[in-house]
Amino acid sequence: MARLRVRHALLLLPLVLVAVWLAARGCAARDDPADVLRALRAAHGPTLPAAGFAGASARSETSSYNRETLYEYIDGAAESYLARGFERCLVATYTFAGAPGAALDVTAEVYRFAAPGGAREQMLAERPGAATPMPGIADAYADPSTLVAIRGRDYLKLTALASGAEKALAGLAAAWAREQQ
Repeated sequence: MARLRVRHALLLLPLVLVAVWLAARGCAARDDPADVLRALRAAHGPTLPAAGFAGASARSETSSYNRETLYEYIDGAAESYLARGFERCLVATYTFAGAPGAALDVTAEVYRFAAPGGAREQMLAERPGAATPMPGIADAYADPSTLVAIRGRDYLKLTALASGAEKALAGLAAAWAREQQ
């Protein structure tokens, strides 16, 4: 009879160990889902906001470029981007409704660099001389037709194709900044 009790105890030992292990795993701290989502977005690549979030009436098809194809988009300036650790780029044109028959187009380019320093260096190199800091958007500078901003490894460049674009530039930059958080 005593032998059966020892055997039973030995048979139950693995079950007890599994139960203890499961209990310990259940009590372990979990990653915050918001942090996980931010990490996944950062790993995925640069993003551009949807037209509605930016206050635009439409957005063109997004074009994508990498280290090998960047020359197709910016032939003369590609070397400076590559030297600073450029990885990939998305480009789209947003259309903002204006006065009847006077739509405003804004070209949005977002570049992903290998390190935040590369994005900052490129932004500083391309920031217009008359650009001033954008209120409410950290690391963003604008003049009447161009806005540049950075968030981590991403560099945003907005170029209005007509005058009077300050509101459209600010709205598009704010939508981009919200998506980066």
